[in-house]
Amino acid sequence: MVDFSGILPVIGSAFVDWLQLFVAPLKNLDMLWIIVPIWGVWLFSEFYQEKKGTSFGNAISNGATMLFVGVDWARHVISSLSAGNLIVGLKFITLVAVSAAVLIYGLAIIILGIKANKLVRIIGRVRETTYFMVMFSPIIYGVEEFSIRNATVILAFFPAFYILVEILDRLLPTPKIFEEDEGANFDKEFGIGSANSPPLSSDFGSDVFGRQQQPQQQWQQGAYPPYPNQFQQFKPQQQQKRKL
Repeated sequence: MVDFSGILPVIGSAFVDWLQLFVAPLKNLDMLWIIVPIWGVWLFSEFYQEKKGTSFGNAISNGATMLFVGVDWARHVISSLSAGNLIVGLKFITLVAVSAAVLIYGLAIIILGIKANKLVRIIGRVRETTYFMVMFSPIIYGVEEFSIRNATVILAFFPAFYILVEILDRLLPTPKIFEEDEGANFDKEFGIGSANSPPLSSDFGSDVFGRQQQPQQQWQQGAYPPYPNQFQQFKPQQQQKRKL
């Protein structure tokens, strides 16, 4: 029988460290101006837009948010270096690498979303982008130290966070506005044309202005007449000589 008595304290200690990263922004109120919007975007997007998965448009928006956060992280790191609060060393290189990784991640999501790559539906969900931005922000802003332990804790508890949010998605009722958007027919609701209208190049049907199109002429549907006969009526008539 496997003895878990020595493993449980390690897991419990790691879980406490994981929770400390969540509440770390409260130690530095200057972080709230970026953490609060991140949590707000996640809350509304998760339950009102991505309850049943993300779309390419939502994924692109999530990637754009990561770009914004990555730029702010890089700005903070450079400002700390200029102010003398940070020196060029392993910590500086690590923070720059983390900021660059977020920028690359966000840019990759945007590019894949524009190309309609199905992979973006997996790596571009708001719960994933929010998790990494929230967990690494305290490290970037110096509230928590970057260490192998913290990085391991962040990666190890990511599946737990993902599964917990998925369970909440399934337990909570689907918002009414989500169902309205999912089944909306904008053509019928706002009277913008009709999905069953024939194309403009057809013989019959209404054009974009509501007028009835005329059928094509018979001579356009059949073969063209021979060239000499077609213009025979336009031949100049010879003038008749008058008899004196």
